[in-house]
Formats: sequence, structure tokens, C-alpha cells
Amino acid sequence: MSVFEPARPPEIAGIAAHQLTSTGQRWVLIKGLRVIGAEDVWAQLSHRLSIDDLVVVGDFLVTGDQPYSGIPPSSTIDRMAAAVRRHGRRRGVRDLRCALERIRYGSMSPQETRLRLALIDAGLPEPKLNMRVVDPEGRLLALIDLAYPEHRVAIEYLGDHHRREKSTYRNDIARREMLSDLGWSVIFVTGGDHLTTAAHRVRRALLRSSPGEIAPNPV
Repeated sequence: MSVFEPARPPEIAGIAAHQLTSTGQRWVLIKGLRVIGAEDVWAQLSHRLSIDDLVVVGDFLVTGDQPYSGIPPSSTIDRMAAAVRRHGRRRGVRDLRCALERIRYGSMSPQETRLRLALIDAGLPEPKLNMRVVDPEGRLLALIDLAYPEHRVAIEYLGDHHRREKSTYRNDIARREMLSDLGWSVIFVTGGDHLTTAAHRVRRALLRSSPGEIAPNPV
């Protein structure tokens, strides 16, 4: 439980109480409870989470399920930036600034974010996230998790549910075959793959597509 200055935090058994300085934090109502907005909670976690974890949370907050459902996400890049400014010079602000620069709209899972960061850290270009592939009539054929459309390279991260659910597994195979027929090189990455190794596989696919445009070794 938190209160804003000059109110004093309550002393109640079993309650962790805090006193906050009002700096323009956004608040929302959830089931009748007044709570701090998601981006300010993210900023408050800066001294508990690594930079990569802050990026993972940030990607989710600015994306949510919108690429599929159309429902607006919990926050925006502008709101995240405002939360960093409100954080001032408090502990963790440097990590917040580093994370903010790496947050992107479009990631649909923590591992998609981690894979994107691994590709960038390996010196590869930034991939497009959940890129739509449509037929000539504009009908959606696929949402590619991470894509390099200019090289026709698609990367799909497959969580364990892709293996356990028969229909999902079959749809994955059908989507890969469809994309291959359209001229894409499709790379599947799973939880058993080291992300550095996955980045090497992506680099090789990009080199096959456009020799000379991609550095042959990690930067």
C-alpha cells in the first residue's frame, strides 16, 4: 500500500506500506482499487530487474495482444519515457534509460523479445516484429514473429505449447510450407536453442540471401 506525501503510510500487520512523492504518476482503477499506472510500476522495478528484463516488460506494456486482438496495450512508449523522467535521479534510472531505448512495439512474448535482443547484440539489423503477410486480396496469411522482409528471412519462436497442441503444431508446419512457397527462408527457434546459436543461424540465412550485405562474423 502506498500513500502520497504528506500522508503517513499506515502501520498495519501484514501490509507493506510506502510513502511516495507525487510527480504526476498516472493511476487507474482495477476492480475498484486505485493503483499506479503500469509504466510507473515498471519504473519502480528498475532496481530489481535486469535491463533485459525491463525491456521484456516494456515490450509487453506497449504491445499487449494488440497485433492479434486489436485491443490497445496497457501503455505507450511516450508514457514509458514520461515515467523515466518522473523517476528523476533515483536508483535504477540509468537502467531505465538503457531499457527504454531498446523497447519496441510488436513483441508478443518474453522470448520473442529476448531473441530480438540477441540478434541485435550479435550485430544483425533490427528485425520487423509480427510482420503481416497477406495475399493479393489483402487477406492475412501469417504474422511472422521476427522478419527481415528485404532478405525474405522469417524467424518463428515456438514455445512448448506449439509442440503439445496438435492443431498448433500442424498449423506451424503449414505456415512454414506456405512461407517457403512464397520464397521465404523460415527459421524455427525453441526453448532448447541457445539464443547466441540462433543468431548465428539467422546470420547464415541472411548471408545466403544477400552475400556481402551482412557481416560474416558477429560484431
